[in-house]
Amino acid sequence: MLVSALVAFAHYFAFFALTTALVLQLALISESISVATARRIQRADRAYAIAAVLVLIFGILRVVYFEKGVDYYLGNTFFLLKIGLFVVVGLLSIYPTIYFQRWNADLNQDIAPELSMQAVQKIRKIMHTELVGIVGILLCASLMAKGFGFGG
Repeated sequence: MLVSALVAFAHYFAFFALTTALVLQLALISESISVATARRIQRADRAYAIAAVLVLIFGILRVVYFEKGVDYYLGNTFFLLKIGLFVVVGLLSIYPTIYFQRWNADLNQDIAPELSMQAVQKIRKIMHTELVGIVGILLCASLMAKGFGFGG
């Protein structure tokens, strides 16, 4: 029972870390950033990716070993929607990650990346969409926990 509680805690903690890393990136991104800020954005993006992997790992552990079992969850519409939203948010995060990784050559020479207003607006729009997806995931989790999402 303690292990189940600790895995649930790790799952929630990773989810909050993921959200925090995304909000940090959103707060830092602008048209004019320093080398230090660009590196912070890249570190936050790596933290976001690590947290997403941990959310997935601990979520799978909970479904398979510690909660009600795979069949229970696969029969729940809100669980399936939650997983779908997680995938969509993950796919959306690819564009900013690639964009941030393109800064490496400049950052290795201590040159701040140049960002256009259009690029910043596009990245911010993607990040806002990711946050909406995260809210959707939380809503689905709450509805699932209260027994909604089963046919009948």
